[in-house]
Amino acid sequence: MKRMKKLLTGLLTLGMTLSMMTMTAFAAGPSAKMPTIDTNPAKTGTVTIHKYTSGNGTGSVGNGKEADANDFPTGAVPLKGAGFTLYKVVDKDGMEAYYNTNPTSLPAVDEYVDAGSIKAGVALETIAQKETDANGTATFPNLELGFYVVIETTVPDAVTTPMDPFLLSVPMTTADGTDWLYDIHVYPKNETGYGKISLEKTGVNGEKILGAEFALQKKSDTTSSWINITQKSTAQGDNTGDALILTTDVNGLITIDGLSKGEYRLIETSVGNGYIMDGATAYEFTVNANKKITYKGVESANTKIEVTNERPDLTKEVQKKNDGAWGRDADYSIGDEIPYRITVDVPKNITKLKTFTVTDTPTNLTDDVDSIEIKCNDAAVETTAYTTSATTEGGFTIAFTPANMTNYAGKKLVITYNATLKDTAFNTTVGNQNAAKLEYSKNITTDAATDPDNPNKDKEEGKNTIENSAVVYTFAVKIVKTGEDGSTYKPLEGVKFDLYQEVDAGTTGAITGASVPAGLDSAKSWKRITTLKTKSDGTVTHKGLSNGTYYLVETETNTGYNLLKKPIEVTLDVQYTITQNTTSSWVEDGNGQKQVKSEITETTFTSADSTTQQGIKVQTVINRKGFTLPTTGGIGTFVFTFAGIAMMAAAVILLITGKKKKAE
Repeated sequence: MKRMKKLLTGLLTLGMTLSMMTMTAFAAGPSAKMPTIDTNPAKTGTVTIHKYTSGNGTGSVGNGKEADANDFPTGAVPLKGAGFTLYKVVDKDGMEAYYNTNPTSLPAVDEYVDAGSIKAGVALETIAQKETDANGTATFPNLELGFYVVIETTVPDAVTTPMDPFLLSVPMTTADGTDWLYDIHVYPKNETGYGKISLEKTGVNGEKILGAEFALQKKSDTTSSWINITQKSTAQGDNTGDALILTTDVNGLITIDGLSKGEYRLIETSVGNGYIMDGATAYEFTVNANKKITYKGVESANTKIEVTNERPDLTKEVQKKNDGAWGRDADYSIGDEIPYRITVDVPKNITKLKTFTVTDTPTNLTDDVDSIEIKCNDAAVETTAYTTSATTEGGFTIAFTPANMTNYAGKKLVITYNATLKDTAFNTTVGNQNAAKLEYSKNITTDAATDPDNPNKDKEEGKNTIENSAVVYTFAVKIVKTGEDGSTYKPLEGVKFDLYQEVDAGTTGAITGASVPAGLDSAKSWKRITTLKTKSDGTVTHKGLSNGTYYLVETETNTGYNLLKKPIEVTLDVQYTITQNTTSSWVEDGNGQKQVKSEITETTFTSADSTTQQGIKVQTVINRKGFTLPTTGGIGTFVFTFAGIAMMAAAVILLITGKKKKAE
């Protein structure tokens, strides 16, 4: 009998190793004083499993009885959602046989369990799974007497390693071996651990992006749907801890901890400053049981997801007339064809966009739509990538087709064209603006059919806008025509001038050779810009001229005044400085954001020439009187008549005298 009791003691002590209030499944063997097992067929037992996180340190050894608060390690908290299934492997009669015979071997859990699961055909009865509640307990009442295998069949996501299966006797002996326990309390522990991951948000040029927002979702184990995670995970389950902060800081970072094991994804929901929000792309990762993160097939304890936001750009320039350089400003004459250039930075994710459109809006200019050329790396862009149309304002729109722009993703497009300066051009510091704007999709979204759990499903596309402009100035020459009358001068009305400028050979309307007015080089080509006629105050102003050298050829003057012998050279050299308001700021604009890259807020004329004021060159032209004949009927007429008669009389006398000498 003593030998049997010793064997029984070993039997009852087989079981799991418990680090937190671990309890021996069979406790100590029965003593000599121990009563017999109640064999009443109606007699049942109860098993209550108490599931806690491990906490710090170890608790007391389990003894089958319900523990008090002092038995728990510091920091241990109830673990919700741990599921246990009981498998009856030995009935009451079999158990009694173990107790009443001298078995040569004792039952071990490995006889019934393989690789964490119950072996086929060994279970006499399966007691359905019960999950621990918010208090971390799961109770199995009304259990028939016998041996049971306990397997943790559902492991909370916070648990890093499931507990080993163990064998349990109902009833079991007390710790001192003097009695039997029919209501058994078990305290297995689990190691819990939570994953940590970070996300870094940068712009296309490496700048850190502040204020970008993300949604965190976890895949459901049962439905495979994605569930929003807004709080850290605890022993009570997901979304039970502190709120997660999913907005990038000044370093473009989001750090997320308190993630129980499982599959997750991060999806961008908002970003500012003109960046394109890619709300259709999900960054998926897995938190493993070892607390490490698997992302893109690589497992690491320090995983960082790097996300780059694309933002296109647009720059508008005009070519200077004098040296061909490109810049923000230039000066031209009315009627000139002015070369413009628009440079567009295409985002790498261009094919995902719905809208990518360039619109040019001129002021006092007319764009030549037929002159538009679009190139990438000096090669013409495929015509399938865009369509061009003229606007009623004299500009144009280029509507790109993002789906056909694979070859241009992440590259620069250069749009060149000509515009003609109209006769309505401003001759003021305002100048004549030519503004270009780029409109592009603010959001890349998806639809409910494609991704029903995506927080951006069916979200409005929205449009961001970038504006940039170039300005063309045009100047004027003012002629002040005066007549010299003795020591005084008076304005001369009605004096006419032709205004000429040297042009390249072959220029439409140019003249050369004999057609060139006297005083101009007939070997060169000249173009008559206009004919001017002075007003009553002796002035005439011609607007719409660029800097350069011009010639005034006087063609008609007032009676009594001499025409100018040669053309008058007029040099326009208007100097100015511009003040620009350049900004990288973005403001809300309807259903998107808008950036005005630069605006010319002020123009200051700085010409050293005192005759040039506010872009107007003042040229004074003086006519002087010529020799004049006396008027008819005056004393002058009498004098001339008398002289004529005298000359005739002298001629007659000479004639008579000549004849007399000849007769002699």
